[in-house]
Amino acid sequence: MDLRNVILFLSEAAKIVKNAIFAAMNFHIELPECKSIAIRALVIHYVATGEVLPIGEDSCSDVRVTAEALAVVRDHADADGECVVNVHDCGAAYRFLLPVVAATPGLWLLTGTPRLLQRPIEELVAVLQGAGADIAQRPDGLHIRGRRLHIETATIDCGRTSQYASALLMSAPLLGLKQLHITPDNVRSAGYIELTRRMMETRGIASPQGQRATEGDWDAALFWYAYALLHQQPVTLDNLSLQSWQSDTVIAEWFETMGVGSRQAGEQIILTPTPSASLPVLTLDVADHPDTVPVMAVLAALLPADITFLRTRNLAYKESDRISHLAEQLRAFADVEVDEDSFRVAGRPDSRERMSGCCFRTWHDHRLAMAFLLAVEPENLDDTDCLVKSYPKLLEQLLRAENI
Repeated sequence: MDLRNVILFLSEAAKIVKNAIFAAMNFHIELPECKSIAIRALVIHYVATGEVLPIGEDSCSDVRVTAEALAVVRDHADADGECVVNVHDCGAAYRFLLPVVAATPGLWLLTGTPRLLQRPIEELVAVLQGAGADIAQRPDGLHIRGRRLHIETATIDCGRTSQYASALLMSAPLLGLKQLHITPDNVRSAGYIELTRRMMETRGIASPQGQRATEGDWDAALFWYAYALLHQQPVTLDNLSLQSWQSDTVIAEWFETMGVGSRQAGEQIILTPTPSASLPVLTLDVADHPDTVPVMAVLAALLPADITFLRTRNLAYKESDRISHLAEQLRAFADVEVDEDSFRVAGRPDSRERMSGCCFRTWHDHRLAMAFLLAVEPENLDDTDCLVKSYPKLLEQLLRAENI
């Protein structure tokens, strides 16, 4: 065998060894279903048929709460006395079910946790009252006398949340709504409104591939993008598509810049991190991607990197006041700047080491819990039970990843 053939042989052997090592290092993550898609599928199907779609045994709590609330409405229409529809801490169910309940005969109390009852809903209440709804907002929730409603044209101010528009679009058949005007023109989280419109057009089908409410959640995928970058660990994400209707597919573009490639392989996305001596300074407009901020902010501290988030004001209306809580805890480890509508986190060289032994507060917010799990063990958080809201299996999968 001449030298050329020896070199070729060794080169091919090296590729085989490299692929074997890659396969051994790589691990698969079964992502939770996209709760934004699953919840919309439940409401769209209920409005169209009066029936509740079955949900999976491992569905997250927000999906389960929505299905259970719809079943209560179905089973207690025209019942004597006031019926309680408790949506706990699920903001989507709170807003999406309000038009449904308001248009269903009976006496209803739509309620939830104290934090939920502080979250925005007034603009949606006003539009429905304009359609003839009998709704009284009180400290314990919304007291509703359900009745037939009719409004052909409506205008809704979505300055605080895009869910108002989605709620009205999905309930349009109940309201006789033919035309909806949405303000302001540059409404934040517009991608979620577009998702609602597309699902309405396809009668609740969840994706371009024709699946119903089974597509993986891109906000859950974000955790593993960050994990892959921090640990330089290849990861395969099952049941996820770069062509998804979810607006947070932009995550793949962000991480391409940061050194994690995304390759579609059938119904999987393979994440491949590439070592880098330095990371770019990033400015991210998160108006359409507010749920990405906690993980990206903690990641900035850990790498360290310098990330500025633009159009963050609406994060104050989430399960907690996320910017305030992130800023309060990250200031000890990173340079933090908070303005009315922007947020900057610039990690320090020793941030990762110093954060690893600390304890963090979550305010029972699943997004904050997920973010801080990039930095510390579960026992260093005051609450991980809140993860059931969107990602019930995260701790189990994280333990498996760390044992590889």
